[in-house]
Amino acid sequence: MMVMRLGAALTASGIIGFFLLEALKILMVPIAAWVMGLFAVALKVFLISLGVVGALGVGFFFCRRSQKASAEI
Repeated sequence: MMVMRLGAALTASGIIGFFLLEALKILMVPIAAWVMGLFAVALKVFLISLGVVGALGVGFFFCRRSQKASAEI
């Protein structure tokens, strides 16, 4: 009697596990695409900000350099 209950519990958990796995297979495709899109946007923002900061740094460097050069003359 106890073996039958154990077998029924294992079968029920196996069926529930199978349905959960199938549901996750269906849901993971759009979730993975959403996460990859989020990472792509984050990378784009990071690279644009890096370019802006770099351009500002170069501009600041040459501005200070020209001010020092004109002060020495």
